[in-house]
Amino acid sequence: MNDPLQTFFIATGSNLGNKKANLFLALTQLQLHFQLVAQSRIYESPAVDYLNQPDFYNQVLEFELPLSSPEEAMALLLKIEKEMGRNRIIPKGPRLIDLDILFWGELQISNQMLQIPHPRLFERSFVVYPLSELPGFSKLKTMHTFRLEFDNSATALS
Repeated sequence: MNDPLQTFFIATGSNLGNKKANLFLALTQLQLHFQLVAQSRIYESPAVDYLNQPDFYNQVLEFELPLSSPEEAMALLLKIEKEMGRNRIIPKGPRLIDLDILFWGELQISNQMLQIPHPRLFERSFVVYPLSELPGFSKLKTMHTFRLEFDNSATALS
């Protein structure tokens, strides 16, 4: 019998200010609420969708599933974004921090607040590459199809 996936994944991104420090602060804030399993390397990539903005730093984090619901966790992520100074002025525009739930165990959710798996993650190298570094990815690969070639490029920082 296959063991169910007991973790969830958060994508973090920043393209304003000290991008590395922003990712580190987000990780620190998330660890106050969730138990970290693993973190990917940080990747740099050009913006997608809204192109007239600085390059992004992205990272994916894997945490143990908490007792809270995915919706409660998403509300917390939005609160952390706001506390860190995120302003949603331009849709898909520049941001100090972006926090997205990619997967929540094996759940599939689609409601007004949340869509899991995250709807565009499979199209984005800056999500799939760091995600593939995490322990839970081996289980995710048995449940989803991930491609390895993308229209966008992401490079791990050394």
